[in-house]
Parts: sequence; structure tokens; C-alpha cells
Amino acid sequence: MKLVTLAHATLNRIGPASSAGMARQNEVHAVREVPDERPETLRELVLAIAEEHGELRVNLQSMWQENSWNYTQQRDTTVFNIQGRNVRYSTPYAVCHAFPALKIGDRYFKLEEVKDRP
Repeated sequence: MKLVTLAHATLNRIGPASSAGMARQNEVHAVREVPDERPETLRELVLAIAEEHGELRVNLQSMWQENSWNYTQQRDTTVFNIQGRNVRYSTPYAVCHAFPALKIGDRYFKLEEVKDRP
């Protein structure tokens, strides 16, 4: 049994980074164990998941971190975006949420902090 960090990533548009205006609207969800919850780590996770689904890493070089409040209204979410040359999307490319979990064998259990109420 050990404490780990999990990241839930939702990639909203696998494929359109390289498409010339013809976006394939494929949503992908993945939960992976990550070393930490830093934005750089989560960006690497998004790149890896996109590659697994056929996207070329070079097509995502211009992906940037965006203010998550505009999309999720949650403080602990990291949002990454990329836009096409002549296309503007209303959804971000990827939304990531990292959280602590307990790993027992091959199973994960989400942990939630218990806060004392005044």
C-alpha cells in the first residue's frame, strides 16, 4: 500500500491539431499514475495520451496552459489548449485533474481530505 498521485485527463479533440479545418471530435478519458501534479508533468501526460491515439507530438508543440477558471470553475484543474490556423474551438484541447490516491496492488482508491469544520 502506498500513496500516489493520479491524473484524470480528458482530451476533447484528438486529431485536430494537424487537421486543416476538419476537426475530428474524438473525446478521450484516461486516468494515469503521475510523479506529481506540476503543469509540466500534466502537459507531458496529455502529449503521451495524444500520441497513443495517433496525434503527432510535433503538431502539439504550440499547446499552452490556459486559465482553468474559464472552462471548469475549479481551482485544482489544469487546462491545455491549442487552436487551428483558421479555426477557433469552444472547448479546450485537454483538461487535467490531479489528486492523491491510495494504491493497493493494482487498484487505486481516491482519497479525500477530511477538514475540521469550525
